[in-house]
This record gives sequence, structure tokens and C-alpha cells, in this order.
Amino acid sequence: MMKIGIDPKQLYEGCVQAAITHAVAVGIYPELNYEHSWDGINYCMNNSQGCRAAITFHNDYIIAVFQDIHKVDRNIDALSFFDGASEEIIQIAKSEALQYVLEDIEGITKPVISSAFCGTWEQLKSIQSLDEIIESGGYIIHSQLLPYHVAMDEWRDYYNLDTHQITLISKLFNKKINSHKERLILEDDEIQLLYGDFEECLVSLAELKFFKKQETSSFSNCVK
Repeated sequence: MMKIGIDPKQLYEGCVQAAITHAVAVGIYPELNYEHSWDGINYCMNNSQGCRAAITFHNDYIIAVFQDIHKVDRNIDALSFFDGASEEIIQIAKSEALQYVLEDIEGITKPVISSAFCGTWEQLKSIQSLDEIIESGGYIIHSQLLPYHVAMDEWRDYYNLDTHQITLISKLFNKKINSHKERLILEDDEIQLLYGDFEECLVSLAELKFFKKQETSSFSNCVK
């Protein structure tokens, strides 16, 4: 495996930014609710054009897999993309990230991917170069690898965000990044900035552990 030029912390923060932005905007664009999701320690993307990704943010490891239907070779074992990785990473990949890229191949359900990378919160590696990863599905996380304000410009244009929404995204982003609490409180003034079908927004925000006050009250004694 070779080192790739992706900073683990930047990747995580970029994925959090993308997911929060999606959650704030999805009330206006509910038809796009499948594009970003957060399931436990897994962040998932689907661009509806044949490319999807799953990134596992484990306490000790980060594992990313990409499935571009225009690039995959269904005869290649997905685990071959992890040659040289530790047994711990391989087991986490099998139980987490690879579960989001399963396909039925001649009656057998198995993960099918076109690129992958993995490593620790200090360094990421792959059997592919960064250019090869990007060409084979990694392009789906282009915005997640940009500095916050540059990425925000892209998300603003994509979702047609206004100033109030951008301010809300920044507030929620900082709250998520700087807190170790398992449940985060959505203030009333924050909820008021969720346009359209705000219940759709709340569903996506709940995936990121944001809840309305009444939903967190029963847990207040458990959160330190």
C-alpha cells in the first residue's frame, strides 16, 4: 500500500459539513434525500449517476470504498483492494463499509467496488494512487476534500442556499466537530431556519445525533 494525499481530519470534517448541509437543504429538495446519509459510524453518498461511496469513521481506523458502475470489474474480489492492510481494518471493512456496496452477482451477494483507501486518523493508504482513486469513484467526495469555505461555496451553489442557511450550517458544524456528546441539542431558532419539509431535515439531522430539546431531555442525566 502507498500513502495518499488525503488528510484524515479534513476528510472527516468535509463529510460532516456535507451531511449537515444536505440535512439543512433536504426539506426543500426531499427528492435528494438519498444523496447523503450517516448510519452509525458510516457516511454514505449516492450521486444517482452510478457512483456511490461509504466511509467508515471507526475510533481507530478510516475505511473508504467507492463503487462506480462504469469502472467496476465484478470479477475482482473487493478485499483485494485491501492487500497489505491490517487484519483489524479488513474485518471492519467487511462488517461496515463494504456492506453498503453489495451487489447480486449470479445469485451471490457480495461487495463490488472500483476503488478504496484505508488507514488511521494519522495516515491513509491505498493500493491505488490518489489519481486512480479519484478516476474510479473517488470524485464523488471532491467537495468533502476542499477547505471549509471553498466547499461551502460549492454547496451554496448546488442547493441555492441563502445567508441564513449558511450561518446555520456553520453553527451546527462547529457544534458537531467540537462536541463529544452523543446527543446534540437543536435550539428553537435553529429549527426555525429549516425550510420546506423541516421534518425531512430533522430525520437527516438525527442521523448526525442532532435532536430537538424534548427528544434529548430524557437523556440529559446520561450526557456529560
